[in-house]
Amino acid sequence: MNPATDPPPDGAAFLKAVTELGQRRPVVTSRAIYNDRGIKLLEGGVAVDATLYERLVTHRLKTPLDECVDSEPAVTGEVLHATALAVVERLPFFAQMAPPGRMRSMVLEAIEAIPLPKPVAFQLTLARETRAPMFEHAVQMALLCAHLVREGGAPVHDITVAAAAGLLHDLGMLHIDPDLLASENRLRGDQRRPLYAHPLTGSMLADRFHAYPREVSRAILEHHERLDGSGYPRGLAGASLSPLGRLLSLAEVVTAMFDGERLYPEQRVSLLLRLSPRRYDSALVPSIHRLIRGVPAPAQASTVLVEEALHRLRQQAELLVQFGALAPALAGLAPATAGVLTSVQDQAATLQRMLWNAGVTAEQLDRLDDDDMRDVGLRIELWALEQELHWQLRAVANQLERRWRDAADGAALPAPLAAWLEQVRAFEQVPV
Repeated sequence: MNPATDPPPDGAAFLKAVTELGQRRPVVTSRAIYNDRGIKLLEGGVAVDATLYERLVTHRLKTPLDECVDSEPAVTGEVLHATALAVVERLPFFAQMAPPGRMRSMVLEAIEAIPLPKPVAFQLTLARETRAPMFEHAVQMALLCAHLVREGGAPVHDITVAAAAGLLHDLGMLHIDPDLLASENRLRGDQRRPLYAHPLTGSMLADRFHAYPREVSRAILEHHERLDGSGYPRGLAGASLSPLGRLLSLAEVVTAMFDGERLYPEQRVSLLLRLSPRRYDSALVPSIHRLIRGVPAPAQASTVLVEEALHRLRQQAELLVQFGALAPALAGLAPATAGVLTSVQDQAATLQRMLWNAGVTAEQLDRLDDDDMRDVGLRIELWALEQELHWQLRAVANQLERRWRDAADGAALPAPLAAWLEQVRAFEQVPV
């Protein structure tokens, strides 16, 4: 972790979250709290209230805050078991991972057996009480990671290790201001730095505890990496990713589709994996497709929703064509920035090939008639394709902006690139 650029483990966002928890339920300092110069800031046995933030935010602490506070009842293995069971009973996709009987018991017992050192239990309690969707996502990740490893024939210990990595993968998000992550606030430029840093923060948090093998903290660091090098924070590719990191990378994009009340999550997962075959471990992807096939297909789909999706598909496909045509206008760039552009152009070209393989060109979209649009599966597929293209275009734009900033030494984006980015931003919307 780079202390010059990355958020400290006990930054303002984490302190605010602890303060918020203290306003909801008893939170007490379990020991005296000192700053890094040895000055006592709080006695042990003090109740956390709104003054905690003001007293601590300007200090670096000698001992991480999560090791100095308690809140009961805390998240336990039994809580994790009950939460995972509720997910399995509510969501058909996750029910496929743990059908009633021995298989369900094995998966749920592996999750219940995840080691929970006191500071980790506190962080999970903090997530459950102040960011409930994050906690549910973490349990879904534990379920899917446990399933993928179990299906590969691994022993119980390895299933629990994978479940632990899934459960803890996003603890770094507790150290990001939740207002920054609000769905209506699309992050741009330097605003994205905390987001790119959260795998580093989460890896550091897990690496403190001998209860977790080193492969867990490494996988947490890698959970947003992609096999084709398009991920973050380090842009790793291929064999540079650990086996557990590859598993978390796949599980993260799959479970993200089940966050909140998103429409048609199984269809979106299926499409994403078919469009991005080089990004995820091909040995693991068939397991996801088997789970999807076990879920009943939707009986209907909104025609209005699809008509809007077709309109946006045409516009966004044209944006990809425009990006491919920018190269002549950018001749003469410095080597560092030219390298950035080449890398991002490769990503855009891959996305363009994805669309061609899916049959998405203006001519093919124009050939769709009323008979085609009566097909429920086709309507959902087209809608899901637009959603995925929207996400992928934003990823290309964010990658271009981030890599340019890092390589250009303060130089502004050339006008053609800046104009293209603004057109992509015009499609920003709340995911559904």
